[in-house]
Formats: sequence, C-alpha cells, structure tokens
Amino acid sequence: MNRRDLSEVKLFQDALSTKTPPSPGSPKLRVIPDDGSVTFANMQRGVMAFAEGCYAAIRNPNSHEDGLPELPEHEALEQLATLSLLARWIEGAMVTTP
Repeated sequence: MNRRDLSEVKLFQDALSTKTPPSPGSPKLRVIPDDGSVTFANMQRGVMAFAEGCYAAIRNPNSHEDGLPELPEHEALEQLATLSLLARWIEGAMVTTP
C-alpha cells in the first residue's frame, strides 16, 4: 500500500474500514478473510480501534511532546510489545483491491 494522501490514524481508519469497498488508490486491509461473519467485523473494528489507540496514546506523545519524562524500562517494553502486536496484525493482513 502506497498511501501518501493519508497519515496515521486516518490511514488506519481508511485501510481497515468495512464501510467502503476497495477502490483505485484506496485498497483495504483484511486482518482475517472477509466471510461476512461477526468475527470478521469485530476483528476489523478491534484492530482499527487498537491502531487508533496506539497512535493516540503511545506514538504521538512520545514523538511530538518535548519534556515528557523518560519511560521506565518496563513501560517502554510494554509499549514496544503493544506496537509489535499491531505491526504483526498489519503485516499479516491481506490487501484487497478493486
């Protein structure tokens, strides 16, 4: 996916959305196969919400705020594990195109 038109949260929202089908220039990610089930819808919604939370609570404050205290090692490792889980879901997702 080469999406330079959106960044961060909006990119995850668009890529994981089930409300709009894939279109030229706007492929979709499917974390599990879309079989029309509640499980599929829940996984998509959950990963999208998780991604939003990771950016809002982990990535953005640590990247954009000066003066925040350095995280204790155990908190930094927890945040790293959280981002690693998100990366695993995204890396394993299927790209759907029109």
